[in-house]
Amino acid sequence: MPLPRAVWATALIVGATLRLVGQEKPVNTAPVNLPEFNVVGERELPPPETWYYTRIAGQEVLSSASRSRTEQMARDVTRVLHALDLTGTTLLPRNKAATRMLITGREGNFSSFAPELKETDEDEVWSAMLGGPENPVLIINERSRSLGYSAEAESGDDESGPEAATPAERAADAARHLQVGYFRAVLSRQRPALPAWFIEGVAQMLARVRITDHSVTLGYVENQDAIGKIGGQDREAGHSVAGDLKHRLTPAVDSLADSLDFNAALARSGLFSLPELFAANSRSFPGEENIKQRIRWEKQCHAFVHWGLFGDYGRHEKQFLAFMQRLQTQPLTEKLFQESLGMNYAEGLAALRTHVEVTRVKVVGVKADKDQKLPPEPPIEVREATPLEVARLKSIAFAAGHQPEKAREELILAYRRGERSPDLVAELGLAELNLGRREQAARYLALATKAKCTRPRAYAALARIRLEDRVAKPQGKDGKLSYEQLLGVLEPLLLARTQAPRTPEIYTLFAEAWARADTPMPPQHLALVDEGVTLFPEDTALREARARLGPTATAK
Repeated sequence: MPLPRAVWATALIVGATLRLVGQEKPVNTAPVNLPEFNVVGERELPPPETWYYTRIAGQEVLSSASRSRTEQMARDVTRVLHALDLTGTTLLPRNKAATRMLITGREGNFSSFAPELKETDEDEVWSAMLGGPENPVLIINERSRSLGYSAEAESGDDESGPEAATPAERAADAARHLQVGYFRAVLSRQRPALPAWFIEGVAQMLARVRITDHSVTLGYVENQDAIGKIGGQDREAGHSVAGDLKHRLTPAVDSLADSLDFNAALARSGLFSLPELFAANSRSFPGEENIKQRIRWEKQCHAFVHWGLFGDYGRHEKQFLAFMQRLQTQPLTEKLFQESLGMNYAEGLAALRTHVEVTRVKVVGVKADKDQKLPPEPPIEVREATPLEVARLKSIAFAAGHQPEKAREELILAYRRGERSPDLVAELGLAELNLGRREQAARYLALATKAKCTRPRAYAALARIRLEDRVAKPQGKDGKLSYEQLLGVLEPLLLARTQAPRTPEIYTLFAEAWARADTPMPPQHLALVDEGVTLFPEDTALREARARLGPTATAK
């Protein structure tokens, strides 16, 4: 005997919720077979490239750097993430969404994934973040000359510049950049969105956690008396030209160096005004001529967040956290800054300069018992990647970088080499959709979601296609969707809700589908939409979709 419609819908939601609680990801091991691709002028398969594969904190890493360089970087990053887990810090959210990482070590690799960069700029940029919060891809340019940047080396006063760095030093520096990039990716997913300067400051601070066999310390900085260590009384403060992010320095030599902690790096370096600091982000400094300015901004973000959380022996922490809480709902103004921190922008910049010069901190962390050591970090394994792994991860990066043709080519190449996973088919469906091939995309996405792929966007994309197609040909009363049409849209959305991360689009489509249906919406389904509004309160499209359900549609 069939269940009544409202009861059946409730059972569907309960089932999806149970799946979410019982396992982090649906199983996706069953192979998916597609019709053979008809490739015009098909040639022999090209020889696979040599890349290396590993995992960092469960996240996939593909590297074209050498095996030894890749091993060192992966080991360094794993050690830091393990140390932070031991501290239990809440600064790093426990977000399980995938962050793929590519380390490019061959000429042309980096710019192939980030085509907006000119070939002449490739060696000047050390990272790029592709994609959105649902599926970010972090690209690290191991060839970048900005790794190990030093203003003194640039001026000719230091013979130990990036070109003179040893492979181990460059790998260690690249590992730190990889850590910073990973932390940026995780923090950028948070909703409501965090300010760029806060994300940068926290990322820089987490990447510089102090680790020994016996302790992990967060908030520690090297050379706390920066004046005594660098420049002494001969140092004069730098000056900024307001509004254009340019700086001039009174001393002939700038202390700015990428490898130094913020206090030493900024000891003889100009500071941005606070409005400039808050308005900029890591993309505000393109090109070789702005390497200094980007590093200066990164160091000052670190300094400001460190001052707020650990400066003056922790005296500002409560006010700073209240300040960040207000920024979740209010725009940043000097008035809000003064109300929260008890000083205007000029006074805040002066306090920051004092913090750079004499860094008085309250550190936090974890320490092993006497005569004991902390648990070691998990081992890492670097091996040569299979041709299928190379093609799959490269295709994800190409798709995230808005290169759908390249993404499709990599996926087809992987399929021809024998890859049949649901995730590959899901990626192929999304690539076809990006190219405007809706019918082919819908077929691939249906196969992938039926096999329980782990791409939330695949489920949402299939639901969007079905909703648009069925709205064009409604079968319900008064030109609306019939209940049977509605179910075909809701099913992939409920499955998407079992994936990590959930996205606003899932809940928006759910609300849009019900708003176009000829069937009253049950309270349980409205509660699901309200769950989305709670998770993503700043998403305008979701709030508008919820409003269209009407004032009488309230959960009970």
